[in-house]
Amino acid sequence: MLRDEWPMIALKPQPDFDFRCPRCHAQIQATVEEVKIGGMHSYIDCTCRHCGFPFYQMLPVGHHVEVPFTVAVDDGEIYHGHKDYKWLEEVVKQSFPLAGQEVSIEKRIFKAHNDVVILNTLDFLYGHSLLKLYNAQHHLDRNPSTGLVLIISKAFEWMIPAGCAEAWIVDLKLGELRKGYTAIAEFVSAQLQRFDRVYLSYAYSHPDFTRVDIARYTGVEPFRIENFTHTTPRITFVLREDRWWHPHRADYWFYRACRKSGWLKVGGKLLSMRQKQLVESTIRYVKNELTEAEFFIVGFGTTGNFNGNTHDRRVNSLNGDIEREWCKIYSKSHVVVGFHGSNMLLPTAFAAGCVEILPEDRFGNMVQDISVRYHDRQQLFFYRFADQYTQPSRVAGKIVAMIRDYESYHRNMCKHVYTST
Repeated sequence: MLRDEWPMIALKPQPDFDFRCPRCHAQIQATVEEVKIGGMHSYIDCTCRHCGFPFYQMLPVGHHVEVPFTVAVDDGEIYHGHKDYKWLEEVVKQSFPLAGQEVSIEKRIFKAHNDVVILNTLDFLYGHSLLKLYNAQHHLDRNPSTGLVLIISKAFEWMIPAGCAEAWIVDLKLGELRKGYTAIAEFVSAQLQRFDRVYLSYAYSHPDFTRVDIARYTGVEPFRIENFTHTTPRITFVLREDRWWHPHRADYWFYRACRKSGWLKVGGKLLSMRQKQLVESTIRYVKNELTEAEFFIVGFGTTGNFNGNTHDRRVNSLNGDIEREWCKIYSKSHVVVGFHGSNMLLPTAFAAGCVEILPEDRFGNMVQDISVRYHDRQQLFFYRFADQYTQPSRVAGKIVAMIRDYESYHRNMCKHVYTST
């Protein structure tokens, strides 16, 4: 593969990135000493040699691939000129100036390399970190002569794929990664001195999921679709206690009022109980049609008890071992059901299909959190959506139809197909 086709940019011996001063528009020539990775953002810390303006120039990686921001050092003013990136602008503002606190970073060396590509997966959002991590497979497979170095939070330590040259494991909670840290920047700068050549992965945020081999990250194989009609139907509900499936519009406004007034911790318990009732009702509807079906509940938060034959695997404290066990549950699931969000990325990477509760304000993010496994029309069959006020009978109907109809659907729509050449 030609270097120009690699999804990365050069940092050492000379940064290969053209940019201009936002004040005088002079062309800037950066040095490797000015390259900083203090957390989720990778940037050039420089001062214009023509007008003396000090600024941070975001490198075009992660969410900055399309729009690399410029941040003024003195007053934090952000230059980018794109109205659609207000959310990212707020994220960048919270990252500077860098925090001075100590940060524990573990360096693991699996195989020595003189030339490396760094994949920075740090982010304060779970889904963003996971999506960046998926870039590892491309580098490992397409550019094996260049060692892959992961910068990764401890929460994802369990997903480090085999074949990496090194992993720099940052012991911070995801929420703490809203900030950038001097300790991380200094650690990375010191490590860069060890290598002859250094590249930085673009860390694309939206991979082609059909090419992601999830077993390489988790050690768990996904659902084998050829077994879909030969195994006991399993439906797994993926619940969260910060976003809810609401029975009525009034519940949503109750949530908004609680959030605004600071009573969400109390109100959230009630909303979680209401959501539990919706799940239990859905299970009853499915059971009426698929008497042999089994049901699992996973998620962070344990409000309420699920009775009967439902297997409740929710927790109040999450770690890699628990996540791997959940992955095993997903891998045996015909359908996973959950509310839109990063909590659906791993379930849909393993399960055969899903029903997602998708609120109106997330229509623009549709499928962003679905790890699409199929190239063909099975995408429409296996990935179904319902609005946030949908009734349990409708969700159950989608589940039952998916399981009952698959055999004839596959025979009529997928088994014998042709393409024009």
